[in-house]
Amino acid sequence: RDPQYVYQIPPSATHQGHRADSWNVEKWLRAVRVKVTSRGSKGVIKLEDKDSGELFAECPLPNDAPVSTAVEPVIDSSRYFVLRVVDESSGRHAFLGLGFRERDHASDFKLAVQEHQNARAREREAIKRREEHERLMAEKAAANAAAGVEGPAKLHDYSLKGTVTVNIPRRATGGAKSVNVAATTTTPAGGFAIPPPPTASPAGGPGTELDSGLDSGGAGAANGEGWANFDEPARGDEDWADFQS
Repeated sequence: RDPQYVYQIPPSATHQGHRADSWNVEKWLRAVRVKVTSRGSKGVIKLEDKDSGELFAECPLPNDAPVSTAVEPVIDSSRYFVLRVVDESSGRHAFLGLGFRERDHASDFKLAVQEHQNARAREREAIKRREEHERLMAEKAAANAAAGVEGPAKLHDYSLKGTVTVNIPRRATGGAKSVNVAATTTTPAGGFAIPPPPTASPAGGPGTELDSGLDSGGAGAANGEGWANFDEPARGDEDWADFQS
């Protein structure tokens, strides 16, 4: 499979964002394999050397901030992204460019990142709802204790009170039938005299590394829109990007 490519990029020239046409896309820092991994609440984009598999850089995905603070698409292409990579040992960070040969692989990468963010958002919503329920239960228990009400606290009472009127339409005459249902624990002997629904014949016959990883690649030619020729890698600049304090 084709690798992806990491670039040393200049600062963004406008407030709108980065542009890939300002990069020297024919000179990349490293050819890598990209993996989006998730373990617990921690998500990481790993850039591994395409030949040795050695970790080149990591981009942690935020849990309580927009994903664009770590992964930002450029404004002039769907195949290039800007990653905020972090050195765990020193805490320093740098912004690197990431390019894909195939548009489909770039889309898969973007979807994997978004799925991690969506999973974290669902977890946060579940925690929020549980905490709200526990708070309401504690308030209800305190109110019951103050009123001298015994028994477990209940937020809602769904038991039927009084008489309930149910309107049931008749298919044959188009009218409605009113039935009084008393809120008692006994069941009428005859039940409701409701005709069964008509039998309908079917119109046709029976119908006949979260550890999620993304290792994008493919045999796509390097002649896509806005993509440079990657036939031969550039030589001489294999160092890590300059970190910002």
